[in-house]
Amino acid sequence: MDNKNTIQDGKFVAFIYTVKDAETGKVLFEAKKEAPDTMVYGASRDVIPGLIATLKGLSAGDRFGVTLPPEVAFGPRMDDYVQQVPVEAFMRDGKMAVEVKEGGVLDMMTNTGDIISGMVKKVTPEYVEMDFNHPFAGKTVEFAGEVVEVRDATEEELHPHHGCGGCGCGKHSDDSCGCGDDCGCGGHSDSNCGCGDNCGCSHDGDNCGCK
Repeated sequence: MDNKNTIQDGKFVAFIYTVKDAETGKVLFEAKKEAPDTMVYGASRDVIPGLIATLKGLSAGDRFGVTLPPEVAFGPRMDDYVQQVPVEAFMRDGKMAVEVKEGGVLDMMTNTGDIISGMVKKVTPEYVEMDFNHPFAGKTVEFAGEVVEVRDATEEELHPHHGCGGCGCGKHSDDSCGCGDDCGCGGHSDSNCGCGDNCGCSHDGDNCGCK
């Protein structure tokens, strides 16, 4: 096999796939040919470990299928990823941002500067309860897909200005997976998301639970 055309570190990869809940068979997300997921193998952050291992060594046109438990997919559900964030973190010009409503997905910034997405579980006068677990956390999932492109990554792709990784699926334009775009911020800038400049929780670093 020609290693120049196989997935390895430093390669730009475009791939399509369907993700299903292994227990129910429900389709959770689909990356279609007109909008494939992309990543730089070995460089893109937060692409799930099981998918990284599955894609290694494949070439354009190769199909793949794998069943992944939570530990190597989107992670287990973590109780401490549910945070009560002070309402001050969501204020805009002295008023609660209109995006803050139960069931909505909001963009937040951790104390380390990472942008993450969380779902609003409850809104109170004192705090907003946010769930920062990945929408597919705790699920065993089935991936079935095809590699559509493998090539050397450009310098810009190897060293992007934004520095964000994937939501776990790679980079995609379709937000139907519920986890935003490649940086998890749903395509919004800090000034537009109305969620303040930090996660507002009482933890920091790796203990924050908002990463």
